[in-house]
Amino acid sequence: MIRPATEADAAALARIYNQAMKPGIYATALVKPVTAENRVEWLRQLREPLGAWVLTSSSDEVLGWCSLNPFGPRPSYTRVAEMSAYVEESRRSGIIGGKLLACLIIEARRRGFKSLVSIAFEKNTISLSGCLEAGFLPMATLYDIADFREGYENVTWIQKDLSAPDPPVIRRFIDALSMEG
Repeated sequence: MIRPATEADAAALARIYNQAMKPGIYATALVKPVTAENRVEWLRQLREPLGAWVLTSSSDEVLGWCSLNPFGPRPSYTRVAEMSAYVEESRRSGIIGGKLLACLIIEARRRGFKSLVSIAFEKNTISLSGCLEAGFLPMATLYDIADFREGYENVTWIQKDLSAPDPPVIRRFIDALSMEG
């Protein structure tokens, strides 16, 4: 089940996010672990039309989470959201990530966004390939721009036009989530 994230989920959000900081993962540019308190404050700042959601097991264990975040500080970007999604490391198979991505697309459209963007390390091929299969398009790769751990890394910007038709692979996830509720 996917539901809005609450402050009660903060410890799980932090745990899953911190898993993405492990060496060799390249899922986040942060290298200092976050705390449940950090995630509570972050959730409080995500006001409509932004937001965060969790995918839970039948026993309400958080298996992954996703969010619509502000894109840039300028007021002219109000209909663009930067998206993020993180999956419990023992559950990474593509299914949970696909459901979270579908949730973001559904929620972004429902909230009136025109476009979703993601900024990812070029080495994060699993995330980038999943987004490309969902209809994101590569916009730019910035070379040696992220000062990360022991050197500089390339960063790729991708974008999804929310008015464009969805490819079949993500459409199946969207249709399944729409039937759930």
